[in-house]
Amino acid sequence: MVKGVLIPLITPFDEKQRVDEGVMRQLVDFYVKTAVQGLFVLGSSGQGPAMSLPERKRAAEVALSEARGRLPVIVHVGTADGESTAELARHAAEKGASAVGVVPPYYYSDHSEYEIIAHYKQVAQAVSLPIYIYENPKYSGISVPPEFAKRMKEQIPTIRGIKVAYGAGALLEYVRLFPSDVSVFTGNADLFGLVPFGVAGMINPPTSFLPELSVSLWRALDEKRFEQAIGLQQRVNTAARLVAAALRKYGRTALGEVFRMRGFAVKRFPKWETQPMPKEARDQLFKELKEAGVLPEA
Repeated sequence: MVKGVLIPLITPFDEKQRVDEGVMRQLVDFYVKTAVQGLFVLGSSGQGPAMSLPERKRAAEVALSEARGRLPVIVHVGTADGESTAELARHAAEKGASAVGVVPPYYYSDHSEYEIIAHYKQVAQAVSLPIYIYENPKYSGISVPPEFAKRMKEQIPTIRGIKVAYGAGALLEYVRLFPSDVSVFTGNADLFGLVPFGVAGMINPPTSFLPELSVSLWRALDEKRFEQAIGLQQRVNTAARLVAAALRKYGRTALGEVFRMRGFAVKRFPKWETQPMPKEARDQLFKELKEAGVLPEA
């Protein structure tokens, strides 16, 4: 089972909206060196649903070739139709992915339970890789609450994990209902209140630019150094709160900004046309992150 801090890797783009392969490789290598427990590629932060199938395949290839088996890489392959999802899953398997993540077939949010399970079965028939459910009803329009997730697992044995982002069910209910071979990941940053009760780790976009801090928190909890974990969780919470506030106000461009603060030459993020974060707001966010002691010294 994969446990710990899985980073939702952003996909950086160049001025022509093409995947910036050089920066993407730098990010993957950065995460390997900071000893994160894995990567979650081409999800919401990875811009997968906003990319064409060839773009998604190439981005997956870049991430996997740079990772070189040094850490697990889960490739999100979810699309609105089963054929495209299976095609991306086969490609991920061929290129060495550790697992595939699958959001329910979005846009048609009136899919029946039978149709949703059939969608996941199509992926399971295409590849033998572990499947991670991507529970994200805010964006997919479809929720996979705990009881439904349990029924899916009963019919699809290769389901081995779930990322719960904006989920409709209580997070620990997934832990209770799933068998022990399924890893439950939170999309939030609160590990202190969850890991001791069976949650496997986190996949949290707002803190993805601070892997060192998140890994330190995970290790403290895993080694039951709870007093140290309290302070680390407070710092993680502060970073998550500050960045999440910027994301709500300015959109995903704020996520690109915090990676620039870490020294990565992210030319364009997100992929679509957007207004840049105002300089005053960028400077204020940088100041608050520094004062909170969460930004490492340059």
